[in-house]
Amino acid sequence: MDTHSTGAATAPGAQEPSPEEALHRLGQQIAALQAYFTHFVSAKVDRGLLSARQLALGAILGVVGLIALAGLVVTATVLLLVGAATGLALLFNGWLWLGQVVVGGGILLLLTLTIRMGLRAWQYRWCQQKVQQYDERQRQQRAAFGHSVADRASEDVALQHQ
Repeated sequence: MDTHSTGAATAPGAQEPSPEEALHRLGQQIAALQAYFTHFVSAKVDRGLLSARQLALGAILGVVGLIALAGLVVTATVLLLVGAATGLALLFNGWLWLGQVVVGGGILLLLTLTIRMGLRAWQYRWCQQKVQQYDERQRQQRAAFGHSVADRASEDVALQHQ
């Protein structure tokens, strides 16, 4: 007897299975379907877990690489500044502390000036954007109403001075 058959009809001349036999086959097919479904779901879950593990591993490697790169930059900067301080100390008759003070103070001064210039440029750009924004609003007001808030304000000032 074929228990793996998917055909609903029996072969010509073959005897119909008994209800108990049909029920037994149905139970086997349901059990197989459950096993296949469990296998499918398990494979999908494992695939998701593998993707999550690979993503976590990539993130960890990225963070470690970033820390290593930052350490490299810091080390190179320290070596450069120590070298510059030592070189200046040789010019200052071997006074190492004076070379370190000059280099450290110079770096702090340069950093301060750079930050101040950056802030001024940022404030200037922000102010220019606001002026353009208000000019655009006034153009829209003139297009919509035939006048703008600035036109009305200048008219009021002219009336007050008469």
